[in-house]
Amino acid sequence: MSDAEFLASFESLEIPRSDFRHRDHVRLAWIYLHDSNFAAGAARFCENFGEFVRHIGAESKYNETITWFYLVVVFQRIRNEPPTPDWEAFAHANEDLLDHRMGVIRDRYRNETLFSPQARKTFLLPDVHLEGEGRYP
Repeated sequence: MSDAEFLASFESLEIPRSDFRHRDHVRLAWIYLHDSNFAAGAARFCENFGEFVRHIGAESKYNETITWFYLVVVFQRIRNEPPTPDWEAFAHANEDLLDHRMGVIRDRYRNETLFSPQARKTFLLPDVHLEGEGRYP
């Protein structure tokens, strides 16, 4: 499915819950962000993703921290790495983002933080210091 077809299917709420996996979340973020500034792309993602979450009845699973973490990282990778011409090239270059176990975020948060009620409602900064990186507030 092309990016345009995928986006149209998503925005028209035609994608079944069972067919929308972690990889699709990341692809959607890439679609909204790759030709946009961060604020506009993230706002579009959040508006449409919120509608999708309500449509499939998954409000209790939504996590603001996970959503914003991935939006920021996807945008950073789009802007800071050698340009990737399409989704498949981006996915190939960023396989760590596609891990459904979310290792890229789990390395930066304690489970009790990442899955807390507060993290589900508002973005929380990472709370795990990685070797060789600056200190998180």
